[in-house]
Amino acid sequence: MYFIIPRYFLKKKYVAATLLTITIILLAGFIQRFLDYYVFYPIYAYEFMAGSPFNIPKSIKNVLSIYPAVALGAFIKITKHFYNEESKSQELRQQKLQAELNFLKGQIHPHFLFNTLNNLYALTLKKSENSPEVVLKLSELLSFMLYECNSRTVPLSKELKLIENYIALEKIRYDDRLTITYETEGDVSKNQIPPMLLLPFVENAFKHGTSDSIDEVWVEIHIKVVDRSLSLSVKNSNGFDTVEKNEFEYQKGIGLKNVRRRLELLYEDHYTLETNDTEDQYSVSLTIELDELLDHNSV
Repeated sequence: MYFIIPRYFLKKKYVAATLLTITIILLAGFIQRFLDYYVFYPIYAYEFMAGSPFNIPKSIKNVLSIYPAVALGAFIKITKHFYNEESKSQELRQQKLQAELNFLKGQIHPHFLFNTLNNLYALTLKKSENSPEVVLKLSELLSFMLYECNSRTVPLSKELKLIENYIALEKIRYDDRLTITYETEGDVSKNQIPPMLLLPFVENAFKHGTSDSIDEVWVEIHIKVVDRSLSLSVKNSNGFDTVEKNEFEYQKGIGLKNVRRRLELLYEDHYTLETNDTEDQYSVSLTIELDELLDHNSV
């Protein structure tokens, strides 16, 4: 059966597999009958071995006694085959999901770094005395990106520290022109989160909530942790001219799509993400069940 099943049955050659199986069982039954008569009967003289070697009823009885063993062997072989195929399929799915997660996460890094370097460049043009502080904050951000982002998860406290460093850079850049509210609530020391999962929402608020066409620019960020549930609320001022609005809608669409897809891969349906875009305000509300993180080997 270990020969017939992979070469015929699993290749959907069912007629050939059936004929070969029947032939082998019949041959085995008759061979057993000849062995009983010519080998074992002279030695053991068991009554059931007596009679003609061509005794059809006894040969059929031998065939029927072999059938359960053949059926069991076939069942084991087929079960093993489908188990191995399912394992391979699962491994391929995980590899595909891992590759997609790495791609989505990789899109965040250069975009984030580019914006931060732009901030530093703007300050150096002004010969700002805050440039050294910006370099220090930037080094901390780069350290996180280099050494933490390849981990499946990081402490939530580190993710929030990343956000705080980014906010500090934006405060230096915009000075008194921008009003920032940042609040956290709950114990953030006991939870883990995939790296740079929250930052894109914060970065998006600063990027699109500080347009020169907006009179009063502001950003509000609220993070709340209750047991294993995390809630993020990000709001920013809104109000673009037509060109800026079109660009914002395009970039927002791509960015939000990437983040939403990453959330789907990481948490399936154990999260909610809602956005609201009005004439003077854009808001994002995210809730995650942190202990429902799926295992894709490493994210």
